[in-house]
This record gives sequence, structure tokens and C-alpha cells, in this order.
Amino acid sequence: MKKVVIVTYFFPPCNLTASQRSLGWAKYLKQEGFQPIIITRNWEHHINGPDDMHHDSGKELQHEVNPDYEVYYLPFRGNLRDRLYAKYGKNKYNLIRKVLSFIELIGHTFTNKAIPFSNIHDFTENYIQENKDVKALIITGNPFEIFRFGYLLNKKFNIPWIADYRDDWNTSEVNDSRGFLGGIIEKMQQRDEKKWVKTANCITSISPYYAQKIGDYVQKEGHVLLNGFFEEDVNSYLHETPFEKFTVVYNGMLYPSQEIEVFLTAFKDFVRKNEQHRNKISLKFPGILFLKDVAARVSLLMKGFEDVLEMTERISRTEVLKIQAKSHLLLMVAHKGAKGIPSSKIYEYLGLQKTVMICPSDNDILEQTFSAYNLGFVAHNEEEAEVQLMKLFNNYLDRNIPIKADENYVASFSRKHQTKVLADILRKL
Repeated sequence: MKKVVIVTYFFPPCNLTASQRSLGWAKYLKQEGFQPIIITRNWEHHINGPDDMHHDSGKELQHEVNPDYEVYYLPFRGNLRDRLYAKYGKNKYNLIRKVLSFIELIGHTFTNKAIPFSNIHDFTENYIQENKDVKALIITGNPFEIFRFGYLLNKKFNIPWIADYRDDWNTSEVNDSRGFLGGIIEKMQQRDEKKWVKTANCITSISPYYAQKIGDYVQKEGHVLLNGFFEEDVNSYLHETPFEKFTVVYNGMLYPSQEIEVFLTAFKDFVRKNEQHRNKISLKFPGILFLKDVAARVSLLMKGFEDVLEMTERISRTEVLKIQAKSHLLLMVAHKGAKGIPSSKIYEYLGLQKTVMICPSDNDILEQTFSAYNLGFVAHNEEEAEVQLMKLFNNYLDRNIPIKADENYVASFSRKHQTKVLADILRKL
């Protein structure tokens, strides 16, 4: 077995989607001849809201040995900004927290001491020092200052490493305007990204566009490593009985760059035209109340249609999977003006072998993925979305037997298959 250290900020029991990417590698790399060692922070607090990530977590090192991988959980001690956020939330001491964030962003350019989870670097350094058989290092971001650890560890041990991007950093096309001070930080971060990642052997990212764009920016070879889905997670839900009502489900975050208005306008017109069947129609947003401002946006858009709308607080992964599996249509909304953003949930959608609509489309990876999927629909505007909704609803009313998904196509998006891709990259280091 070739020992590989994976450094990640997010890892179960963290219940955020980001933790699933490194978990997939941990579970399946052993089958490819690699022994994964995970080094991460402690996650003893369940994440029910953004404030929860800033709480101190864990009092001592925890080492867990699983059949396929080992994990080292390091205590997390937040800095002053974290403590203010954890205690008062985002509505109090906002200016002070912004100043502290500014200092931290400048500080981590020069020293690990400015990074509240710098103990991850220190532990990894000691581990590699004591375990001479470590063959490679994978560091997955964000947070992107974690790439500084790869830079420093490569500098000390000359160890080959992969910089894995779950999102893009300074190449992002969806960043908001940052102002004067934000511009200063942006310039520093651009320098940091190129400096730190220059020592990596290659970069990996979540789409062909990202792998190419980021690879060109940092002048490193880029490889596509999709997020995927866990077959064992979805298999037990494949035969769920659909909801009694015709149910559309959108799962996950909703960003300003995602024009949900296009679909919701079409959906409201669809409901109006089927007024006699209104009590048979449902639109669900599980977990959207996790962020109140996002939920408020949907509520405002759906004013007058509250009877067909359901929004919930953050719920368990098993509950979300069951809701998705019982749906008649799963919705994905592309980011306006951005390419290469597939979102993790689309692979879960595929794994559940459900009918999926992309609305509006990205004319990129989402459209490519679902155009080749026999249960995928792409809607570029309200009219196309409404047409598809009417077709699917008529099938529902007529009780037509749903078409089965192309299982071979679906399997190519499993996390197990994507870990094989990672293993091939590791073998080339």
C-alpha cells in the first residue's frame, strides 16, 4: 500500500456537502492500492447554521482507524473573529469582524499563525517527518489558505502534492465587487495562489472548464475530478414510492447568481393553467431555511402560491435523499454568466435516477451532463420550462410508467469511479 496523506478542512462527521468529496477518496483509495490518511479539524458540533462553524470544537487529538482509512481530528480554536461570530452571529460587531478578517487575510500571506487551523499544518509536518513512507499529499480547498500548507510541506520534504479545487479561487467569475481594501487583498491572494500552487505537481477540479482555467492560471496541468455520488447512499432509495402530489424539489444552496426567477415564473404560470389540479402540485425546498435571506427571496417570488410551496430548516441527509427519491422532478439552476459549476447535488440527482430539469441552463457542464442523460431536460427560458412541466404533469395525471435511467451512464458519476480517476493521477506523480 502506498501511503497518501489527505489534508482537508471538511470531513465527516461534518454534515456539510464539502466533506463528501474527501470521504469518497478515503473510502475507495485502498481498493486502488493506496492507504489514505486523513488530517482534518474536529467537528463535534452539528452544523445547523453558518454560526456553528466558528465554535471551538474538540479538546484533544482524536485518532480513528477505519477498515479503509485513518483519520486524525485536531482541536479547533477559533480566533477573535470566530468567537465574535459564534457568540453574536453576523448581525453584531460587523465592522470589528471585517477588520479582523482583513488582518487575517493579510496575515496568512506571511505566517501560519494568522490561520486559526494552523495546527493542521503542524500535525501534518510531524506526521510526514515520522512516517517516511508517505508517498504523496492531497490538499483540498477551500478554505484556500490551506494550500499554503502544501507549499510549506513541499518546500521542507520535497513531497509531491495535488492542489484540489472544489471551487475556483482568484479565477472565480461570480465574485462580487470588493472595493478598495478588497482590491488590495485580491492582489495579495492572486500572488499567494500562484506562489503556493506553483509547487504542486498538478491541480484537480470539478469540471473540464475549471481544470483548464485554473491550470492555465497557476501554470500547472489540470485534471477533472468530479464530485460524484455514493452508490451505497442512494441504492436503498431507488424504489421509493413517489409523493401523492406532483412534486418538484430543489435541494441545496441558492446564490444570487442563480436565476431561480426563471423557473419560478414558469412554475407559477404552470400552476395557474392547472388551477383545477392545484391541490395535486407541490414545490419543495428542503433545508433552504438554513439561510434566512435566501428563503426570504423564494418566499417573495412565490407570494400568492404559499399553498404549493414547502420550505424546511436544515434536515438530515437521509431525509433529503428520501424527499428527492420520492419527487417527480428534481431542479437544478445554473449560475448566470459562469461556466464549469456543476454543483455536488447534480450527481446525487443522477444517482437517484430521477427526472431532472436544468433551468436556466449554463450552456456548459450542466447542459452537457443532462443532455446525455435520458431523463434530463434543459430549459433555457420560462417558455421551455413551462412546456416541460406540462408534459411531466400530464404523464403524472395519466399515470404513465416512468422511463428508466441509463444505468451505465449513471455509474460513471459514482464517487467510486471518480476515485479510480484520482488513483490514476496519483500513479503518475
